[in-house]
Amino acid sequence: MDPFGQVAELLRPRALHRCNHMQGRGNWAVRFPDETNVVFGLVAAGSCFVDLPGSEPRPLAIGDFLLMNAPRAWVLRNGALVAPVDFESAYSGSPDSIISFGESHGGNLTRVISGYFTFDTANADLLTDLLPPVVVVGSDNDAAGRLSSLLRLIDDEVSCDRPAQQLMLGRLLEAMLLEALRTQVSKVDLARTGLLEGLADPKIALALHALHADVRRNWTVEALATCAGMSRSAFAERFGERVGVTPIEYLLNWRMALAKNALRFSNHSLSEIAFTIGYRSSSAFSTAFSRVVGCPPGQYATKRR
Repeated sequence: MDPFGQVAELLRPRALHRCNHMQGRGNWAVRFPDETNVVFGLVAAGSCFVDLPGSEPRPLAIGDFLLMNAPRAWVLRNGALVAPVDFESAYSGSPDSIISFGESHGGNLTRVISGYFTFDTANADLLTDLLPPVVVVGSDNDAAGRLSSLLRLIDDEVSCDRPAQQLMLGRLLEAMLLEALRTQVSKVDLARTGLLEGLADPKIALALHALHADVRRNWTVEALATCAGMSRSAFAERFGERVGVTPIEYLLNWRMALAKNALRFSNHSLSEIAFTIGYRSSSAFSTAFSRVVGCPPGQYATKRR
């Protein structure tokens, strides 16, 4: 599996919270509170704007898909500026599955299917490295059709009580998140640093692929530079510029991400986990884990489980 796929596999989206149907006619605006989770939405009819603090309003048209990672208080609106309605108040006071805003009759209709979901906290921080704060997948993107289909499946799943519903929702959320993340591979932002930016650099990508393919190897900067076909100093500087950390820091962080995942979801012993991620002894692994994570691996496993 490629580095992008390996990291995405550790994200593990968990519980789906709400899958709302919102509709507005005429001029309307809705204010949403600060959110610590991932918010998603699909414009199923009409058009609208999303207003986020510190940025210009983003237009959304029918078929556009929106994904936001832990957004600060934001506004969804249409038409001229009007005083926004508080979403939480409207949601709690709505007896229907459809939450309506704006005019009762007449005016252009906008309909949005939206919701948010949480992650298992073991490696939730990896999402920040892969996902910009706001992702808009336009209807002209091939991925938009697939995202629309996935969201409709999610919407259908939450509307019925079926066996293994939570398992199915987890798989659908994983597919939706991965599809949205894949659209960002070709949209590298040079102002950001992270895995995607590293993979966009052909030489740095060679080193990243080698490291992820054999995490147990006793990697050095020289060995990784050789994989990239660069001198040690040039490679180290370029790696830091693209990825945001040194090669050895990246290796350590990736090993700890794998360790947290194993401690959380497997029954492997500390020595087995240590060997799998490249440590010759469980004591060396425990020392490194405690330094990076802030507690011994045994304590982490007990607490997480």
